[in-house]
Amino acid sequence: MLKSFLKGLVVGSVAGGVGTLLTVPRSGNETRAKLAQELDVATQTTLELNNSLTNFKKALQTTQQTAQAIIPAFTAGLEQDITDFKFQAEPRIAQIKDQVKTLSEHVAVLADPPLQNADTPEHSKEN
Repeated sequence: MLKSFLKGLVVGSVAGGVGTLLTVPRSGNETRAKLAQELDVATQTTLELNNSLTNFKKALQTTQQTAQAIIPAFTAGLEQDITDFKFQAEPRIAQIKDQVKTLSEHVAVLADPPLQNADTPEHSKEN
């Protein structure tokens, strides 16, 4: 049984090889030249990609160094601006609160009409 299998394997391989050689659109030399050309293109593309990655890494390192130098100064400036704003805004906020309090008192006085005394003789005569 093993001999039959091996004979079938050899016959099938030979038949497949012959069939492939008869149906190939290029000759062996053309196929080898095309494979060599595609290998050269793949090699060139790989080298270009490697160079691009190296350049990207350098640019990323430069950006990181620049950010490390700029961010602390920017943060300090921003904190100073916030402190200055608070210093300028606090008196204004206190003044606005005082004005709101005064306005609330005026509104309260206007909303409550003066109470009339019911015990006055003028009031009892009118009713």
